[in-house]
Amino acid sequence: MRCVSFCTAANYKLSLLADFFRSKHFIAKLFRNVLYVTKPNKPMDIFFFNHGCFVTWNLSKKQEKKIIEDIKPFSIDPLEKIEMDRFIYYFDKDTRLFPHQRFNVDVITIENSESDNVQIKLAISYGLAQSIKLESYEESVNKTVLANNHFPKELARYGKISLSRSEISKRIGEIFLTRSSVNLSSEYLDVPEYFWRYSNLESYYEMTEKFLDIPKRVAALNHKLDVAHEILEMLNSQLQHRHSSILEFVIILLIFIEILVQILQHV
Repeated sequence: MRCVSFCTAANYKLSLLADFFRSKHFIAKLFRNVLYVTKPNKPMDIFFFNHGCFVTWNLSKKQEKKIIEDIKPFSIDPLEKIEMDRFIYYFDKDTRLFPHQRFNVDVITIENSESDNVQIKLAISYGLAQSIKLESYEESVNKTVLANNHFPKELARYGKISLSRSEISKRIGEIFLTRSSVNLSSEYLDVPEYFWRYSNLESYYEMTEKFLDIPKRVAALNHKLDVAHEILEMLNSQLQHRHSSILEFVIILLIFIEILVQILQHV
């Protein structure tokens, strides 16, 4: 059976999304920052997270595509590129995650006795949603760093950057937006508050977090953000240097004009 995580937007309007699914005869239960959707007499589960990600259990590709289209009106700042990660799952003697070497896909098994336990799926889905959100951030930060990492070399070689003041300001804005989007959304990469209340489920989340290397990836992302910050500081210094140079030129020009006026007065 399929289990797929998606990141399609910055946020979802969960309450409106819940009303939409209820109007389509789905069962929709809204929790704190999570919307659980299922259908009567059908073994399917969907978890929508406030931070623009959702995880599907036992849906077909066709159903997943329809869900993506249906939720667009309830998405805030939709992504240009939808991030997704696919798993397969089945019921077995214990609950675990492991890679399938032959089919090159990650596998989730859920203990047979817990086959109807939606909370275990939710606990695992928290980790899957964090991972795909992190993947979206990684993509954004990588693009920002790659688009600007040649400027230090250019500055070292030529002593200046071949960008106008407005272009430098735009680059600074892009880097600042990337940093702020990650920093302001860092709560999505922490242990969810849900497990403060249901601590017995935290082990399933931790299992998923460890398998997907979320802590290491967060550390790597922070390192890349530090690089982006250094580029930001360099561009900002270059902008200030250009501004200072212009002021110096204006002052020199004014002094020259004053001297010229004095000479003309004496003549």
